[in-house]
Amino acid sequence: MGNSILKTPFSSTPPFLINPHPKHVFREAIAKLPMNGVPTICEEAKCPNRGECLPLHGTISIMVMGSICTRGCPFCAVTTGKPLPLDPEEPPKVVEIAKALNVRYLVMTSPNRDELEDGGAGQFVKIITALRAFNPALKIEILVPDFQGKEASYEVLLQNPPDVVAHDLQTIPRLYEPIRPGAVYERSLGLFRWFRKNADPSKIMLKAGLMVGFGETQEEVAEVLADAAEAGVKFFTIGQYLKPPGSTLEVTEYVPLERYRRWNEEGKKLGLWVQASPLTRSSYLADRMAALQPAHE
Repeated sequence: MGNSILKTPFSSTPPFLINPHPKHVFREAIAKLPMNGVPTICEEAKCPNRGECLPLHGTISIMVMGSICTRGCPFCAVTTGKPLPLDPEEPPKVVEIAKALNVRYLVMTSPNRDELEDGGAGQFVKIITALRAFNPALKIEILVPDFQGKEASYEVLLQNPPDVVAHDLQTIPRLYEPIRPGAVYERSLGLFRWFRKNADPSKIMLKAGLMVGFGETQEEVAEVLADAAEAGVKFFTIGQYLKPPGSTLEVTEYVPLERYRRWNEEGKKLGLWVQASPLTRSSYLADRMAALQPAHE
């Protein structure tokens, strides 16, 4: 099979890959919030669930540190280019969003900021510090880049850590070169291993995820689950890749439902809580997944 990825798009999408909730409801809800220029990954990544999470569950995943990424992964709808300088007013802006939503669980992600010495870790900490001051009971999940494997950046995050550190492995090792240029599978696993060794597991939970539909096999995904469990991951998400507008990467396969059920079972055997379904995304219903933590203690 090699590293080749099928370029021929499918002519139709299976019904189980269509979230019926209308997207315009999301846009209308966002318009009522004090976003102050802070984008959501929901919109930037064209998430198929964006018509559901905010209108029905009162949750969004915000994208801090701008909406321009220093890397150009072909599956991603986020703009690639030279990012703007960090906004010193971003922490209070995020607090305003949390206040307006009255959320108990907030998810933040960021684009890759490879031009910054710490990859943006310090900005995450400033925002977390502001949120903790606003509401000490607020649960915070951050979906982080790999920080180019810099342990100094990981150490910065421990200055005021979130409740969940999430990082997407995105795909199986064999397909990293065409799907995740600039990323290294072992480097991403190394991030989890570092936090497993240096962070208090009762205070920081580790979460990983990947997309399927690129031509990976059942066994290759199972191997990634085993690697993640060995690295200290407790939560794992698996969802179908759907080509967003602007992406150059086509879908190779619409993964059948039975395969997701098998991955859920394989994850349980490894001590992982796996959320695997066609429409699952990294931050989809993240608060509910984190609430399952006691089941793993």
